[in-house]
Amino acid sequence: MLVVRYVDRPGLHGDRAPRLLRYLLAKGADEFTITVLALQDTPGPFADAFEDELGPYELRGAERVVLTAADSSKSTRFVRLWSFDATSLERLLTFMDDGPFHSPPGPDGWLEDLTIYRRGELLFGVVSHEQEGVLRLTSDEHRELEALGIPSRETSESVRY
Repeated sequence: MLVVRYVDRPGLHGDRAPRLLRYLLAKGADEFTITVLALQDTPGPFADAFEDELGPYELRGAERVVLTAADSSKSTRFVRLWSFDATSLERLLTFMDDGPFHSPPGPDGWLEDLTIYRRGELLFGVVSHEQEGVLRLTSDEHRELEALGIPSRETSESVRY
């Protein structure tokens, strides 16, 4: 049974975010989605670089549970997906110097709302503008993360799952 706990930007500072993502990979995470954004009619070199670097890992899009949806009454929508493996993770991390919550909109483009899945089930999802996220793991996995120094809590200020 999966247990929902919440994380925030301060709890995933420094090397904690990469440690969490590598842990999820080791526990079977196999795909991710992220929103790639750029200003309309403006070159977006950061967004373009992400597209180029992660392009080889793009999968066929599918319906997935997300934490942010255009229609707030639904918790699923069609999303772009990328495979989540050791190589794609390392490439993804090059675009997240300040962690998965850092998403300042800008003229070069930006990334928001990283969500990681295991066999189609949401494991970890971020609502970038709220600076909070969700972890859906077994009780044992939550204990393992705590032992790795990755804090989580039972409640959230703004994110609901």
